[in-house]
Amino acid sequence: MIDEKLDEQPTVETQVNEPTTEQTEIDELRAQVAEFEVLKAQLAEQEATQKAEIFAQKVEQSGVKDFDKLQPFLDATKLEGDALDELLGILQGMKPKPAPIGTATNGGNGGQKTSQETILANAEAVAKRTGSAEDIAAFSGLKQKIKQFGGRR
Repeated sequence: MIDEKLDEQPTVETQVNEPTTEQTEIDELRAQVAEFEVLKAQLAEQEATQKAEIFAQKVEQSGVKDFDKLQPFLDATKLEGDALDELLGILQGMKPKPAPIGTATNGGNGGQKTSQETILANAEAVAKRTGSAEDIAAFSGLKQKIKQFGGRR
């Protein structure tokens, strides 16, 4: 009788929830996307390194000095092909030209008047033209100041 009652009791079956095939496929796709993003980042890094090497080679070959000081102000990604060549051409054109043989090397002004001489000449012209005591005194005072501070007159 006990055996009969045991047989009559309902049996509870446990179901194991297996992940659905859709969920597994989604997880696989997410893993592939993550791998793709990593590969994409690595490729971008390699391309940037290659561009930087080409950039450095072109600058070195062009003979532009101290370009590394200018580089932080430039966007290297925009300087591709002709743009880089054009920039290097401009920079080469900006090189200081050596002084021609036979020119003054001691800072001579080549006959140009300095600002002091120009001011003094203007004051002298005004003093001569007007003949007033004030203008003559201004010219004389200006002349003395220029002499005092190393002027030529």
